[in-house]
Amino acid sequence: MTLALQCLVGLTLLVGGAVAALPDLWHVRTPRHRPMQSAGTAPPLWIVQGPPDRWFVNGEPMTRSGIASLLRDPGQGKDGAREVRFLPSASLSLGDVSGSLAWLRGLNSGPVVLGLPRQEGP
Repeated sequence: MTLALQCLVGLTLLVGGAVAALPDLWHVRTPRHRPMQSAGTAPPLWIVQGPPDRWFVNGEPMTRSGIASLLRDPGQGKDGAREVRFLPSASLSLGDVSGSLAWLRGLNSGPVVLGLPRQEGP
């Protein structure tokens, strides 16, 4: 394959990809807001994670083992399931937030969601 043919194939792929991406670039996606509803009758637990592995449950400081025992304790809500809303600190890395969210979902039998506040547009 000659250099001119390689350049022509590369240019064709580049132009074709750009044309295929145009409709997706023009389409404005707005996030859907889902109202926060509790899974059972018990109010949800608000769990906040700070930077040096500091944890708070409904405003009270707690250790990781304390959170684990709290979430494993049955009878917190309907069928033992209780909704957990997780608020990570902005200074945490995405990997830390992802790992903590997976850890909480593994412990809790109910839903665990990121409880990020809804921001209104300008």
